[in-house]
Amino acid sequence: MGRPAGVQIRRWFFLLVGLLLVVDGTLLGTSLVMERSIREAARTARPLTDAAAAVRAEILAAQRDLFRYLAEFADSPEPALAHLERLKERLRQARSVPGAGAFADELDAIGQSAERYRKVLELLPGTVAGTRDWNRIEEYGAAAVRLGAEVEQRAERLVSAALEGIRKSDAQAARLAGWARWAAAAALAVTLLIVLALARWWSRFQDSVLGL
Repeated sequence: MGRPAGVQIRRWFFLLVGLLLVVDGTLLGTSLVMERSIREAARTARPLTDAAAAVRAEILAAQRDLFRYLAEFADSPEPALAHLERLKERLRQARSVPGAGAFADELDAIGQSAERYRKVLELLPGTVAGTRDWNRIEEYGAAAVRLGAEVEQRAERLVSAALEGIRKSDAQAARLAGWARWAAAAALAVTLLIVLALARWWSRFQDSVLGL
């Protein structure tokens, strides 16, 4: 003997309501996970990218002032040395931002290369009474340009790595959004199937009642 109609109606009703609650809970949970992931990506990647850009800016400024000196637009390499001094603070700031641990080796390598660069710049002579020691400038100028380019390349790699971290975070958020869409679609499909089954059963139940 089948279950009473009222019991079956109640069972299907609670099943449908429960499924809808599961759908809502799944979508809510997924949205919270996505929001947290996006916030974490922004919190971690953006400050590191800014710090890396600041490091690169100081290196480029030092290179610019070195070439100004070599082109006789400046009397000494002191402006370039000032940028390298500020670079130390930029590196310290970069090491303190969240997520910088993954780039610790690159930051250390930049600091070591910049220190060698600074030592060579200190050997470059300043202008004395309108004259220059071109022998020393030729001796150390080429080395300074080479070391500066090395530091610049390391800074470029640091910025690229930080940007790649942002791209990976964005890709992860996109995957989560895709999973959320598929989960919602699957839950909707199951809900429609249950609704159709309930409608069919209700139609048969009506026919049975009318037949009585």
